[in-house]
Amino acid sequence: MATTQAKKTPQPVKITTPKQAMEQVVQFYKVGNLARAEKLCRKIIKIQPGFHPAWYQLGLIAVRVGKLPKAVEFFLKAARLAPNSAMYHKALGETCRRLKRFKGAVAAAKRAAGLAPKNPGILYNYALALADSGDLRAAAEQYRAALALKPAYGMAANNLGTVLERLGDMKGAEAAYVRAIAINPRHAEAQNNLGALMSESSRLDGARTCFTAAIEANPGFVASHYNISTLKKYTKDDPHVAMLEKLAPRAEKLSVDEQIRFWFSLAKVREDVGHYDEAFAAYERANRMKRATIKYNEKAAQMAMLDVTGRFDAALFAKNKGAGFKDETPVFIIGMPRSGTTLVEQIISSHSAVHGAGELRDLGEALGDMQPAMAKGASYMNWLSGADKKALAAAGEAYIRRLRSYDAKALRITDKMPGNFFYAGLILKILPQAKIIHSVRHPLDTCFSNYSRLFKDTMPFAYDLTELGHYYNSYQKMMDHWKEILPAGSILDVNYEDVVEDLEGQSRRLIDFCGLKWEDACLDFHNNKRPVKTASVAQVSQPIYKSSVARWERFAKHLAPLQKAIGNDAG
Repeated sequence: MATTQAKKTPQPVKITTPKQAMEQVVQFYKVGNLARAEKLCRKIIKIQPGFHPAWYQLGLIAVRVGKLPKAVEFFLKAARLAPNSAMYHKALGETCRRLKRFKGAVAAAKRAAGLAPKNPGILYNYALALADSGDLRAAAEQYRAALALKPAYGMAANNLGTVLERLGDMKGAEAAYVRAIAINPRHAEAQNNLGALMSESSRLDGARTCFTAAIEANPGFVASHYNISTLKKYTKDDPHVAMLEKLAPRAEKLSVDEQIRFWFSLAKVREDVGHYDEAFAAYERANRMKRATIKYNEKAAQMAMLDVTGRFDAALFAKNKGAGFKDETPVFIIGMPRSGTTLVEQIISSHSAVHGAGELRDLGEALGDMQPAMAKGASYMNWLSGADKKALAAAGEAYIRRLRSYDAKALRITDKMPGNFFYAGLILKILPQAKIIHSVRHPLDTCFSNYSRLFKDTMPFAYDLTELGHYYNSYQKMMDHWKEILPAGSILDVNYEDVVEDLEGQSRRLIDFCGLKWEDACLDFHNNKRPVKTASVAQVSQPIYKSSVARWERFAKHLAPLQKAIGNDAG
């Protein structure tokens, strides 16, 4: 199993007992002579099959050489021979966890914790298994127990933060990250996690400080390089530029996820300092790697849109006229991702009567609750074609109940899920008083802005220029269809370039369309400190600027596949 040759290998001594032999095994293992350690373990087991330390040591050797399934067999044998050994159950649980055998991992880790309830390391491993299995509340409990036993356990504090964040307890998560950093200010992962949390709550100065601290602690920490790249503009003398360029020749040694983040980061650096050809090469590499990790059926996506536009005609919209749930609360902001939807929402939500709820999945989920088949991916047209007035009203009311959970009193609540353009006609069927705002931007700027971003939520169409162009065309055809069959004025088009050129004029249009009185605060949208959980958080946290207009022109010679897919007149 092992082939590594030893350096300064201890000379074998005469062995009289298995215990003495194991001392020699441990010495071989420590100096890296795994082959001799394994051979001696097997010799011991042949003489005394029930000698559990030898089975455990075989497990450690198997882990060292990357043979985890074999290690599980060895650890399991050791644990069965010595069922009260917490160490054996801990090793078994950790190896099962690494193999994503979560049921076995939790069972073994729980057994270890029961045998050694005062051992913080064992409780920490139990928490890891619970978290990976999805039992987040139980994981948090075990991390807290480990910290109670060992208050300076920085890794437990950091991991407690990640679990609490996944549970939606942002205040508790922040406190845990702060605790981890107080224990060790050079805890790069904790600094990065706190920075990401601050970024999502629009505390960008604090986020940048945390990401910088993480990079200072670990210059090769790709996650923080990526995160800070979205929040700042680099200059040629920025030390992070040299750090990232220095990492490039060794990037292939990173994990695939780290490589993807690295190349997006380096692309942003190169673009900021004006090296556009080199920047595009990095963007292309990042996108190619990301696309390879995604299953995307382009034909199925196109057919889903064609199904709607082919069946949802003016006659269907007129059917059951006057139906739906009457409520003026919702303001839907739709369009392509990266078309200016976040800016539009930030302007509107700066009004005192508006709650900006961000990108919500509630519409699709509410529809899925009404018709289980839709939750499983069936076309909503199957339901809509036969829906009566009662069903339409019930669907609208179900959505409003969800919307009101974000703010019970606001006159308007924005839902900025760009992909809701797919449901525009349906929205007005179930919520006839809803406002729909369509954010529009130059097609090549829109598409390249998608191509140059790594999305948290999968945008499977965004990582290949041709697929991206085809998706844009399908989206545009769908929007043209809605404008053709819906009553005039149902949807307000707002051009990103017009907002940049005439902020006040376009902002007044938006507020008037929402049926609200004007407030000057809408012009100071960058002072709105509401949480923004999109890639545009840095952009909407500063006054309006024009540098993103016609950005695509810097990369024009590389965008032929995109232009061809959209249509050569796209430029």
